Amino acid sequence: MIKGQNMTGSKSTARASAFRRAIRVGIVTLSASAMMFLAVAGSASIAGAADTGKSLFDSNCAVCHGQDGHGSATGKALNAPDLSSSAVQKLTNAQITTQIENGKGNMPPFKSTLNAAQVKLLVAYVRTFGKKK
Repeated sequence: MIKGQNMTGSKSTARASAFRRAIRVGIVTLSASAMMFLAVAGSASIAGAADTGKSLFDSNCAVCHGQDGHGSATGKALNAPDLSSSAVQKLTNAQITTQIENGKGNMPPFKSTLNAAQVKLLVAYVRTFGKKK
C-alpha cells in the first residue's frame, strides 16, 4: 500500500510539474507574441504618423515652404525660410511649435486650425527636412 501511495504521489508530482512547465511555456509564448505584435503595431503607427505629418504639411505648409521644404515661389517672395537650413533645424521643438501655433513674420498662426497633436506631427515632419540634404 505504501508503494502504491508513493507511486500515485509521484505521478501527481510529475503531472503537476509538467502542468507548471506547460503554463510557463504558454506564458513565454504569449509574451513573445504580444511583444512582436506591439513592435509591428508601433512601426505601423510611426509610419502612419509620418504619413499624417506629410499630409498636414502638404495641406497647410507646402504652399509657402514647398513640397521639399526649400520654399515655393510664393514662399520665397514672402521670405519663408528653407526648412532644411541649419537655422531652422537648430531650433528646438518648442520653438518650432510656437512658430506654427503663433505664426512669425508673414506666416499666419495655425493654433486655431491645428490641434496640439497635429502641430507635434508637423514639428516631427519638419525635422525630416534636416535629414534630406
